[in-house]
Amino acid sequence: MLWLSERVPSDQFLLFAFANATESAAELEQFVIGRARRIDDLGIRVSTVPGNLDFPYWAPHDPGPDQVVEHELADSTWTGLTAAVADLFGDPLDTSVSPWRLHIFCDVVGAPGCNGAAVVAVLQISHALADGRRASAIARALFGSDEPAPMSGRRPAAPPAAIAAALGAVRLPIRTGHTLVRGIGAYSAQRELARLVDAGELPPENPGLELAPLNADPGPARVRMIICSSTDLRAPGITVTVSVLTAISSALAAFLSSSGRLGAEVTVAMDSDTGARNNFRNVGVDLFPDESNLLTRAHLISDALEQRRLRARHPAATAQGKVTRALPAPMLRAEIAGYPLDQVPPTVSGNTVVSSVFRGAADLRLAGGSVQFTAGFPALSSVMGLTHGVHGIGDTVTVSITAGQVVLPDIDRYEQLLRGALTDVAQALRMAPKSGA
Repeated sequence: MLWLSERVPSDQFLLFAFANATESAAELEQFVIGRARRIDDLGIRVSTVPGNLDFPYWAPHDPGPDQVVEHELADSTWTGLTAAVADLFGDPLDTSVSPWRLHIFCDVVGAPGCNGAAVVAVLQISHALADGRRASAIARALFGSDEPAPMSGRRPAAPPAAIAAALGAVRLPIRTGHTLVRGIGAYSAQRELARLVDAGELPPENPGLELAPLNADPGPARVRMIICSSTDLRAPGITVTVSVLTAISSALAAFLSSSGRLGAEVTVAMDSDTGARNNFRNVGVDLFPDESNLLTRAHLISDALEQRRLRARHPAATAQGKVTRALPAPMLRAEIAGYPLDQVPPTVSGNTVVSSVFRGAADLRLAGGSVQFTAGFPALSSVMGLTHGVHGIGDTVTVSITAGQVVLPDIDRYEQLLRGALTDVAQALRMAPKSGA
């Protein structure tokens, strides 16, 4: 993730809105730094190895005032805040300094669900440090009502540069051997995967989608947020994520004036891999926009998502990832550096990206204020000009839109389409037969 982020920015931006804040900016900064110094994941930085002879190490780092940035908004309204959040995407983290930064916006007027001015905190975290679930856990430790757990005491210690390079050179033939062994295992796993598919025990790979106008170089990003009640988007057999996917299918079809096949690239959590900071895969899920009955469409999407999840988590499907993880550092670095990111593929796994994370109880606090909602903004890429976040806290869920100005110049129209589609889905769920009825 670290080397790839140098070519494709992938920092995460976790937004939290707090109402009824009473503390000053100086008190807020002091509070955040004090908490951060007691959280293991916020007390490290990246230490690179000369010549990339080995993978970077984590090294100790003491959080300081430079990691808390207070922004003065020229426009203190909610509209001004959303514009300022999008501007943050253009300033990626230097992980050799710190893999996180906290942005603070005070006195924001008109934040949804907030009476009076709100404090909005945006926690910027490198994907090399954490995936969505781990980043959410870090945020809960930072803003939680409970005291952070004591530091483990197992602070990482990167070796001196010369020793790190020498160790990398020694490991090079060993890792090459591991790669060959795992490559043989991956070949066998691919054959087993094909057998399981032929036997009907695993679903086949989802066929690629034709590129839509949204699957292009996006240009500068803009964001919008739609705040919903999670109870309105949940029904027996239908999760909040599936409800939002159902609404997105309607909004996309209307915006693109498309009657063809549409799909989303959905982030799926994987079983925890000991020591790995990222445990997820993206899978392509069909959205069935031609199915007019929203409840039927939601069940189709739910079944499709479960099939993709089942395949993604099968050991035969994860074997190739083990090969990649065994590659020697110089080889992987060269592969990432040489990959033609500007090459347009013939098909894509999704016309948009959807990432969904529940961030726990609504008991977070900052500056004396209580959290009202949270949001996140999956990154755009050279072939993905529209992404959606689905982020819940307590009984509230925020559906975020991140869109490139080039591919989606009228983001407000798309926002209205998605708002209407979410209302339609909520209505369909209310009308659905209850279990046992």
